[in-house]
Amino acid sequence: MGEYIRGVVVKLHVTPEQEVLFKKNYGCTRKTYNELLNKYKDKYGDSNKIPTKNELNQFLKESKKELPYLEETESTSLQQARDDLHKAFKNSFKSKRHNTPKFHSKKKIRPSFRQTIRKEKRPVENNTLTLRKHGKVIFSTSIEYLDLLNSPNTKFNNITVYYDGLNHYASFNIETNPPEQLPLTGKHIGCDINSNKKGWLVTSERQKEFFDVNHDNQMIKHINKLMSKCRKRSRRWKKLQKRLQKWYNKRTNQLNDYIEKLTYNLQFIKRLKDKFQLYKSEADGVQFVKPHNTSRTCHYCGHINKELKVKTRNYVCPKCGKILDRDINAAINILNRWFNGD
Repeated sequence: MGEYIRGVVVKLHVTPEQEVLFKKNYGCTRKTYNELLNKYKDKYGDSNKIPTKNELNQFLKESKKELPYLEETESTSLQQARDDLHKAFKNSFKSKRHNTPKFHSKKKIRPSFRQTIRKEKRPVENNTLTLRKHGKVIFSTSIEYLDLLNSPNTKFNNITVYYDGLNHYASFNIETNPPEQLPLTGKHIGCDINSNKKGWLVTSERQKEFFDVNHDNQMIKHINKLMSKCRKRSRRWKKLQKRLQKWYNKRTNQLNDYIEKLTYNLQFIKRLKDKFQLYKSEADGVQFVKPHNTSRTCHYCGHINKELKVKTRNYVCPKCGKILDRDINAAINILNRWFNGD
């Protein structure tokens, strides 16, 4: 089987009956997580003790007896909620960066459930996904991902089904063969990543990439104003809520797509490093240099213009008279510093 773990997301096209079952499973999974956490607090209070899986499993059995409707949902999704709670406890006591587990709220937690895959069972056949308790579900995705999911070399670990307010999606955790290694070009490029909200990325080859969500933010703000004037849960309020959710999804999808293509923040830098290791393991990868005065230093003569202000995007070098683009000049200086070993 494969050596690389990947995630593939597809859009599900559910029937009305399946949508009812999905929403029921979402609620039961959240309820199970909260019930186990509540039983832990009743037993241990605010103790720093990490519950064992056996203890949480005993809490799960008690919850199923107290709440018979939990038995009607898929069992492994409830077990995954138990495992998620156990992992949350371990992370909270292992590192200060993680908070202690909290109760899941309908408003703050994206509804989801996760199913494990039984041995020698393939959940995907062509564009059909088979889920326990839910039957066969049609999904849509790209041809590349469809071939990957139907490949005999693909091993399925688990499937997470979630709802974004408009559509249902399935996220596959799979193991597959390593991708084909790309040839090295021998080229080096300097990149300047700005910290503004618009997300500029400029290269030493004078290429600029731009991510702009101003229009999306204005539409979200406008729809929120319209919703504030409507009676809550009215017909118009519900229509506006769906419209608002579409704009939220559009903004999120644009940002995710931008992160996949550009170096927008540290999260993407990590992804970029992973991709270098995956596709070009022999390359130098991502290298960092000191960013101090990269924008103020003229890459032609080396003069440092300390009076350059942040708002000045184009400036004339006081020494050699060259007209410089601030961001491109910074990207070229970054590349030169790496060559010089600074």
